[in-house]
Amino acid sequence: MPGENVRVQGKVVKSHLTSFVSAEELRQVQAAEELAGLPVHQKPYAFVTLKDWELVAGHLEKNLPGAIVSFEAAEGVLPWLAKEEGGRLKQIFGQEVPAGKVVTLTLSQAGRKGNWQLQLDGVIMAAQKPNDAKANKAAEVKGVKEAKKAKKAKEVKEKTESFAGKMVDAQVKLGGQTLPLHDYQLYSMNFIMDHPYCGIFLDIGLGKTLTTLAALAKLREEGMKGHILVIAPKTVAKSTWQDEIDKWNLPFKTQSFLTDEKGRQLTPAGRQELYEAAAAKAAKGDWQLYFASRDLVSKLVDLGPWLFKNVVIDESQSFKSPASQRFKALKSVRGRIQRLIELTGTPAPNSFQDLWSQIYLLDQGERLGRSITAYRQQYFEPTLLVNNHPVKWRLLPGSEEKIYQAIDDIVISMKNTRLKLPELTESLDWVEMPPRAKKSYQQLKKDQVLDLPGQEISAENAAVLAGRLRQLASGAIYEEDGEHYQEIFAEKIESCFYLTSNTATPSLVAYYFKSDASRLLAFYRKNGVKAELFDGSPGMIRRWNKGKIPVMLVQPASAGAGLNLQEGGHTLIWFTLPWSLEQYQQMNGRLYRQGQKKPVIIHHLLTKGTIDRHVLDSLKKKDLSQQALLAAVRRTLA
Repeated sequence: MPGENVRVQGKVVKSHLTSFVSAEELRQVQAAEELAGLPVHQKPYAFVTLKDWELVAGHLEKNLPGAIVSFEAAEGVLPWLAKEEGGRLKQIFGQEVPAGKVVTLTLSQAGRKGNWQLQLDGVIMAAQKPNDAKANKAAEVKGVKEAKKAKKAKEVKEKTESFAGKMVDAQVKLGGQTLPLHDYQLYSMNFIMDHPYCGIFLDIGLGKTLTTLAALAKLREEGMKGHILVIAPKTVAKSTWQDEIDKWNLPFKTQSFLTDEKGRQLTPAGRQELYEAAAAKAAKGDWQLYFASRDLVSKLVDLGPWLFKNVVIDESQSFKSPASQRFKALKSVRGRIQRLIELTGTPAPNSFQDLWSQIYLLDQGERLGRSITAYRQQYFEPTLLVNNHPVKWRLLPGSEEKIYQAIDDIVISMKNTRLKLPELTESLDWVEMPPRAKKSYQQLKKDQVLDLPGQEISAENAAVLAGRLRQLASGAIYEEDGEHYQEIFAEKIESCFYLTSNTATPSLVAYYFKSDASRLLAFYRKNGVKAELFDGSPGMIRRWNKGKIPVMLVQPASAGAGLNLQEGGHTLIWFTLPWSLEQYQQMNGRLYRQGQKKPVIIHHLLTKGTIDRHVLDSLKKKDLSQQALLAAVRRTLA
């Protein structure tokens, strides 16, 4: 019955009774439990795991399968621990139960919507045998000392860290949907909600988009009024934000100042018409979320009275120049903006001078000065004068810390906030082909089948066809001579450039085809960024590990086991996925390995509607068989 207490008895496999499980401890516990074949804990609650257990009192409303079972306490509750002594129970504090010890657990049963749950209330250790008393006493003393030491370390940690994650994931409910947010995302979401003007300066790939959408949706639920304008790079504004909204079914009505519903670029007249329609909706309280590229900001300001009370700037470093038209335009309407959120992984891509204009948009000069000149005079010194006017500057000693201290109440960054990040984050970064390229892609895909004998897809030709489809998914296809290639679309290269440009540390880019490397190198060279092709030499490895190579292109076959690249960076971008589990795992292992001191982020660039998705699915399922290859090809061509 609900609330009825039962007792079970068995031998302890593991106990965690003296404190709640932290995020780091939970990951360690999960890994150890999975390795040992034990029940894997999903929540940071106190628990005891028993083997060879049996029911000794009461009645269980549901059967518990297996000889090894884990019993958890309720959220926020630490079970009591006692031992039998002279026919009485004596409570014990600050001690875990040694493995192998026979214990009796007191459990309560709760029935929720027909689902019965057992909760751990207390633990009773059996009376000691004479020959065990001495050993157990020593263990008890050791346990008390370790508990005191752990408590002291915890107190020191709490004093030195402004934020420490307590859970691996948090479940946030929005309009009937449940969003799984990491603890740092939950912290960032609450920060956005509590600070009308704020910056989230975290690495790309850590879910800033979903975090911001969750905060905005929560604010909408609480009565936030006004249209929302998301300002972002074209490729991001066209797909990334809308993809997240669609994926999680978030309650936003969206429209774009970039393209119409069929993906065609909006004309100036079309933008004017959309702006006037947005004004009419604002008058009726029909609030929507709009997308615009940063190049359109000054044009939107000129279209009429500013309509957007809530603004998000994705990649806010694009507003780093106080002389730019986009900065001046947004500055002119800053007084009409009631909520402004800036997102970036590289707030100061060239120097700390880049910070001023971004912070000015948040606080209108309150923290770093009302002009770039005042900012420079306070935190920099001139290094080059031309006609007695300074043209180059450098930071004064200690200025970096002072700047972050000045803005730490409105900005979250790894410089001023201790956030618990996952050791490994894997990101799916979707690429959308433009309509014309999509039409060419569909025709080329059809031509590949027409070239097959009898137009039949078989196991014999699947490998060749898969290679061609992977080429197409990356934006190019080789001609018959096997040397020259035809470029179909450049959006995947642009997305790769976007990722590396918004990563503060060096990036590895994993490619597969020679055409990938030549196209990437040409694009980076055209845009003034140094990218290098990995040649396997010790000298290049040393330069990478010293952080001297901003972008290094690596073919997985040339980056075998034992190659240590973890000191040079912690971001890997898969431009083209291999049909080889060994190459995939070995490449990931170049950064995600022992000796890596930072959380690793692995991006997977996937072109929508291509074989990319099927290749990644096969890699994750570890099924790279001939049948899996054949199935992937057929699904792509269907």
